[in-house]
Order: sequence, then C-alpha cells, then structure tokens
Amino acid sequence: MELTKNITLGVYLPGKSKIHNLDPRTKILAVTLIIILLLLSRSYVAFAFSAIFIGALVIISGIPAGYALRGLKPMLPVLVIMWFFQLFLFKSPGATVYFNWWIFEATAAGLHMGNLIILRVLFLFIVTTFLTLTTSVVNLTDGLESLLKPLRMIGLPSQELVMTLVIALRFVLILAEELEKIMKAQMARGVAFDRGNFIQKTKKIFPVFLPLFIGAFKRAEELIVAMDARSYTGGKGRTKMKTLQMSNADFSAAAIMLIYSGIIITTIIFTPPMI
Repeated sequence: MELTKNITLGVYLPGKSKIHNLDPRTKILAVTLIIILLLLSRSYVAFAFSAIFIGALVIISGIPAGYALRGLKPMLPVLVIMWFFQLFLFKSPGATVYFNWWIFEATAAGLHMGNLIILRVLFLFIVTTFLTLTTSVVNLTDGLESLLKPLRMIGLPSQELVMTLVIALRFVLILAEELEKIMKAQMARGVAFDRGNFIQKTKKIFPVFLPLFIGAFKRAEELIVAMDARSYTGGKGRTKMKTLQMSNADFSAAAIMLIYSGIIITTIIFTPPMI
C-alpha cells in the first residue's frame, strides 16, 4: 500500500524551466486568476480553452503529465459520487429527462451540472498542485508574505497566517506518510484493508485514525518546541535573505495571462452556458 506516491499537493519538483524561475508572486497571482475564471466558466468551450492553456503550462514546466495527474487518483471515487448526485438530484424546469425511476430522475440539466462540477474540481486541483510542484516552500512563503503585507496596516498578522498555511500544506504529506506506516503495521498484524464490503472496509479504517491524530499532535508539539527554542516571534522585525524582484519574464507571463483572461471572459460572455 503506497499512499504517498499519489500525494502531489505540497510536493515540490526542482527544475530550471521558465515557470520554475518566475517570481512566486507572479505564479500565485496567475493561479488565483485562473481559479476565479474557472469558477466563472459555465460552458464547455471555456473549459476547453482552460484545458489547452493549463496543458501548455505543464509541458513548458517539464513536469511529467502522469505525475501531475497522479494526485487525482484518490479523488476519483468522490468525484464519481458527486457526479451521480448531480445527475439524479439536480432539477431544472423544462429539462430533457433521460431516465426516471422512483425519486431519481436523470435530466440534461443534471448531466451538465455534474460535468460542470467535476471539471471545476479537476482543474482547480490540477492548478493548485501545479503551483506547489513548481514553487518551493520558501519561495511560496515569501511570495504570500509579500502579497499579504499590506494587510498588516489593518492589524492582520499576515506573516503568521502564511506560516500557518504553509505548515498545514506540509502536514498533508507528513500525515499521509504517517497513515501509510500505521496501515502497513496493521497489515503486518493480519488486518486486510482490501477485503469485505464498503462498510467492513470503513470499520477497519476507523482504528487507524486514533494513532494518526496522536502522532499529528505529537509532531505539532515538537514543532512548537523547536520554534520556541529558536525564539520565533512571528513577522515583526524579521528580514529576508533574498529580496523578490520582478523580471522581464514575469511581465511576459502577465501579458500571457491577460490574453488568456480575455479569451475566457469572451467565451463566458458570448458562449451559451451549459445550464
């Protein structure tokens, strides 16, 4: 059982591509803009353009497409369930009915809504994962701190918020590794997680969560002690070893994002929505 091989969120793949070398603030703002456009998209045409654009980014970054999509594997059962729920439970007056049985009714509107949600979730996950794959934790932290720095003027501890977010992101992989170790230890004692029906498999999983949460609290306590031993006091008075600076490549990336945004906004305005 290899759980960590399917965890790509929070993993950084070093590289020398143009996307790797971009300023982290450029990548963060670009990903934020892509997410907003994906949430506004309601047609297949818009998602087709987004798929081409995101695919081009993956190719330019040099990240293997299989690795970039690997993190979707654990999500597939949940996505399938979401799709079926939308297909049979979403109602729209005047929609074409494909199938009708008891309280379940599959309509064209339900099909389109299911496709819409699945596409959004898939693209949002891929874009977010792509950001962490091409940006180190240090650069990601520096970029977020720089973008949120104006919030300090209203008393919001931006540096502490960013630190909490980055630690939580790193804990995803750490908890996955801890869960894998616990499940392997249980399997060595004769527990078969892959046998039985869905309910039986779920019951076998519950005893694993107790040692997992205990280990998580223990790691958190060790992290607190380590930060306290180093006299960590948050963002006040802290300086940076490297100062972030925009380059010509960042301005070129901004121009490309404007062109992509214009295309997507045009499709949103002039293409009929799926529903």
